[in-house]
Amino acid sequence: MVLGILISIVAGVLILGLVAMTAAAARRRGSGAGSVDAHTVRRIFQYVVLYSLCVVVAIGSAELIGRLLGARAAQWEDDSYLLAQALAFVLVGLPLAAALAWWTVRRHRSDPAETASPIFNAYLTLMALTALVMAAVAVQGLVSEAIDQGRLDGEAAGQLIAWGALWTGHWLIARRLLDAGRGMPHLLLGSLVGLAFSVTGLVMTLGTSLDLLFRPEVATRPIAGLAESGGLLLAGGLVWVRYWMTAAIRLPRRAGWLAYVLLIGVGGGLITAIVAASRLLWSVLVWFLGDRLDATATAHFDSAAIELAAVVGGALVWWYHRAVLGESAAQRGEVRRVYEYLVAGIALVAAAAGVGTTLVSLIEAATPGVDVGMTTINTLLAAVTLLVVGVPVWWLHWRSIRAAVAADPNHEVATLTRRIYLVMLFGVAGVAAVIALLVAGSTFFRDLVDAQLGGATLRSMRYALGVLVASAAVSAYHGAIFRQDREMAVAGRAAGPRSVVLVGADDPALARLVRQVTGARVELWERIDATPAAWDEVSVLAALGGHPGQDLVLTADGQGLQLMVVEPKP
Repeated sequence: MVLGILISIVAGVLILGLVAMTAAAARRRGSGAGSVDAHTVRRIFQYVVLYSLCVVVAIGSAELIGRLLGARAAQWEDDSYLLAQALAFVLVGLPLAAALAWWTVRRHRSDPAETASPIFNAYLTLMALTALVMAAVAVQGLVSEAIDQGRLDGEAAGQLIAWGALWTGHWLIARRLLDAGRGMPHLLLGSLVGLAFSVTGLVMTLGTSLDLLFRPEVATRPIAGLAESGGLLLAGGLVWVRYWMTAAIRLPRRAGWLAYVLLIGVGGGLITAIVAASRLLWSVLVWFLGDRLDATATAHFDSAAIELAAVVGGALVWWYHRAVLGESAAQRGEVRRVYEYLVAGIALVAAAAGVGTTLVSLIEAATPGVDVGMTTINTLLAAVTLLVVGVPVWWLHWRSIRAAVAADPNHEVATLTRRIYLVMLFGVAGVAAVIALLVAGSTFFRDLVDAQLGGATLRSMRYALGVLVASAAVSAYHGAIFRQDREMAVAGRAAGPRSVVLVGADDPALARLVRQVTGARVELWERIDATPAAWDEVSVLAALGGHPGQDLVLTADGQGLQLMVVEPKP
């Protein structure tokens, strides 16, 4: 088992190494250096070997320390073999790891390019995260055993000491040698580990507590369940606080940081809450309005406590990361825009699934067949649940988006976020429709060839037809929006200049703004005859106003802005 884990980890290192090598090669080609040099290949093997040796030493050290603290091998394990393996891992692996680490330190001191290498960054990140996960699992085992049995788990203690020491060393190295940009993947991935552990522990702890409170008769070994989930919550909380609260939250708000907060925090939390709320609401509706299938209340609501806990946990994650973004509706920047479109898209998927499921239930009610899994009434209640959960969330955020479009249509419809949202919706809906058509067509022609066309054919196609109808509804509505956006963009371009050449300081953001506001073709020429002053966005936009269909050159010098209207060559 240990060998299998080790092989899997080493394979992961090789993959990361190849990715880093590819990135380094691309960077070198971009700078004209040519191809990957021998140093890159040497670094890959160097850090793969160092990583493997560190893992081997940590495994052996954890086994030996655990034995000193009272751990014993299980009955089905060969005690002498485990002891011999641990001794070999430490007595052979530790000197080799120390020698390679000493040589690596010397290389870093003599050549600054070693520290700047992406291979070194990948090694630090993966080694620290591997040790972090193993140490967090050990913390959970220690807490669980202490609460449940009232004794020290020697095996978990050995793992915590060995892997904790390995993590501490690589954490300190990463914090000292990696700047904010290069250290961002390490901190964000560590934050993700802590968030996943802590949210899972919170949901399990809250769910187990609710079961103990409302259904004590179904609880088996309640203390053990609380101890296990509480240990996971504590381990995840410690990791999350160390990585996120004390480090990652203060990182520059670049693309990686925003992707973590929006996709993992906001998107992941919202999806968790919506899925759990849908499951819980469906269970309640089925119990009071649907077909219980002769189940007792205990059996029917068996997962209700965990689902309610997941709603709370997902909502907390969504609310916290939304607050971290810190942008109000009045400060409509790109982050706020991405947030609204992301949440609207997630809720729209739930609502579209509700529309498709409604059609499925109608087909089931109108065609003959045997219900497998869910009865027709329960399917209809699932559709109602998805609509009740998805539509309000989608409408609240889509209404805010529509208000922003109404307030500043020329700028809002031209934003990259809105275009990506519409294109992704069309793409996802198109792929889903194609797959649904293939499935439905296969079923139809199979029954046609067998001369069995009838109501049963329609019933067999119900899920494919549901996906097709939902995709069509989404595409039709957003297709109308896309056409309106295009008409607005054309109208905006007709009212503005045809082309603009900006001559002055290098300011790509200004060029994008002018392109979005005027709809013109914009070029930016940087002046090299003098040091140009910074552009004033308000003055630039004011100078470019009132020139529909013309070609303009706007020059910034020490005397201000100089606007020229030029005549293009025929």
